[in-house]
Amino acid sequence: MNLLYANPVLACYAGNDNTALIPQLWAQESLAILEENMVMARLVHRDFSDEVANYGDVVNTRRPGTFTTARKTDADSVVAQDAVATNVTVNLDQHVYVTFTVKDGESSKSFQDLVDLYLTPAAQQIARTVDRVLVGQAHRFLDNAVGSLQEMTINNAKDYLLGCREKMNVNKAYPSGRNIVLSPSAETELLKTELFISAEKRGDAGTALREASLGRLLGFDSYMDQNVPSLADTANVDKVSGVMDEAEPKGEVTMNCTIVGYEVNAGEYVWIAGEGQPHVILSATVSTDTTALVLTSGLTSAVGANAVITAFKQCEVNVAVSYPAGYAKAINLESYTANMPPVTGQMIAFGTGADRHVYTIIEDYASATGQYVWLDRPLDKVVTDGDKAYPGPIGSFNLAFHRNALALVSRPLALPDTTLGVRSSVGIYNDVAMRATMQYDITTQGTIVTLDLLCGVALLDKNLGCVLLS
Repeated sequence: MNLLYANPVLACYAGNDNTALIPQLWAQESLAILEENMVMARLVHRDFSDEVANYGDVVNTRRPGTFTTARKTDADSVVAQDAVATNVTVNLDQHVYVTFTVKDGESSKSFQDLVDLYLTPAAQQIARTVDRVLVGQAHRFLDNAVGSLQEMTINNAKDYLLGCREKMNVNKAYPSGRNIVLSPSAETELLKTELFISAEKRGDAGTALREASLGRLLGFDSYMDQNVPSLADTANVDKVSGVMDEAEPKGEVTMNCTIVGYEVNAGEYVWIAGEGQPHVILSATVSTDTTALVLTSGLTSAVGANAVITAFKQCEVNVAVSYPAGYAKAINLESYTANMPPVTGQMIAFGTGADRHVYTIIEDYASATGQYVWLDRPLDKVVTDGDKAYPGPIGSFNLAFHRNALALVSRPLALPDTTLGVRSSVGIYNDVAMRATMQYDITTQGTIVTLDLLCGVALLDKNLGCVLLS
């Protein structure tokens, strides 16, 4: 089995030597670049074996077990406990790849030239996708949310972080090994706070101030990650705002409000200034205008009369018949306000009530046939043409977690049949396997190169994660 994989390669090939197009070298170098550019994947639990797998295979990882303390007297014997770890099944349903063509005129360049031209951007894109998939699991920890969307400032940034710490303490998350990944805007607000950049208060000899790095904060190792689900309040978000007619107390689910010219729909997300949670609408009183609505969850804090209330408009799925459960590719959306489609960084949900399934958009693109989005994982349930889709609210969903909250499970892909004129190799490093495959294409007059990896993501323990809304 081990003969299938490339050993680490240290040598590089000189300029004008087209033997630089060898898959072993590309597989190993792409892994090095991948590792440098991933944030989340370096922080979560990793599960790896060298057993070859295919897309859709189900493998197993383990949720770490716990022990209990017992008491004894001198007359008692100790009773041994089994070190039990719960089995967790994981679908290998994330087959991520980048394909490009090295033209004949470029194939004689040195390996390092080809790395700069092709390999680095390709590996960076794969790293970006893996990071977005992992941090896109933030919506699965929303039961443990603190803070408020769009409302983090220099004045409350420390309180938000303390709230996150408290939530994890209450949930008995392990004190050591906690991480937090922050959106650029959340990091900026924390860096404005004197407590976090003052060398004498941090005891870091000014490292944070020199490097604009947060480092370790209130028990968290902190990282800025550009891939944190985050969306700024722009004119291109499909939303409509109104006002609260009266003040409402903490815990209230019925909102008397006025949203002029729009009839809100059950399933849509709604946000109320001063409270800032991603609420979902259960029902509404509408007739041209919206005059009241009922939320699926109570307010986490009181809101005042005339507070701004914003609903995020639904759109529709556009497909010939349906997207089946397990569908992993792009989803076509329509029926949104012109030039205001759902975009990368937004949550998006399908269905209502018990049938609701929520995702994070990790990529979006427009084509002649409409707007397409890629999700953080394959569909949990079938989605049919005309089904409503509910884009999420504006703000950042920063994720605090212990490494045992999530697992990245990676397996090496099989090598293709070399008798077909394909050269391929799998490189393995730090519990991740990358395959590099090459074949000459007479039509394009170049060598087609594909870099791909196979992985799955598993939620191990919801109590070991917390979403910091900002």
